[in-house]
Amino acid sequence: MRLTRRMLCLALCLMLIPLPALGEESASAPTVRIYLKRLNLTDRADLWLEGVYTAATGGEAIMAFPRGAEITLQVRGGSIYLFYEGMSVQVGTRLTLIQNESGQTGQEGVRFSEGGNLYPGALQWTVEDGVLMPILTLSVEDYLMGVVPYEMSNLFPLEALKAQAVCARTYALAHLNPSAAYDMVDTTANQVFRGINPANLNAIRAIEETAGVVGG
Repeated sequence: MRLTRRMLCLALCLMLIPLPALGEESASAPTVRIYLKRLNLTDRADLWLEGVYTAATGGEAIMAFPRGAEITLQVRGGSIYLFYEGMSVQVGTRLTLIQNESGQTGQEGVRFSEGGNLYPGALQWTVEDGVLMPILTLSVEDYLMGVVPYEMSNLFPLEALKAQAVCARTYALAHLNPSAAYDMVDTTANQVFRGINPANLNAIRAIEETAGVVGG
């Protein structure tokens, strides 16, 4: 099924058209919301913040973190507790980690393991059946950096990676669903998304050189 989908998508990419009115309506790419199911989190998450972040709940900021901060989220009695440098804060059943103005693309974000891939954007946390449920909101172009080198190896020729980038972008934009809690999951149920590794230079170049292009 996955192979068939990929072949059909690559065929579509033989005809490329620019994303309609994107440049006219917004200076930035559309955003997508990804449920990070593949991480298999339970009631605890240890996070490394590569960037400046603010924790907010109920629309109000409760704590700010400098670059390099290490924090832990844990569910206790149905509520999320945030632990940072000996402090703990009960934040209820919803928390958002907001990434402040970002710097170089692919160099900032949240890591779920020390030295692991980067997950840029805003990270919303809720509790479902006692388990942490993370939903990442990020630009579609950043999202592709965590998709293309895993749906197709970074070692593939540049033109093949460009075709894959267009296919992945087309698929993502077709699955935006504002009425749902999230747009896609990070598994083969939609597209594999594993965060950004800045070493995947070929894939990143392919995405940048096809920015805003979809299959038609």
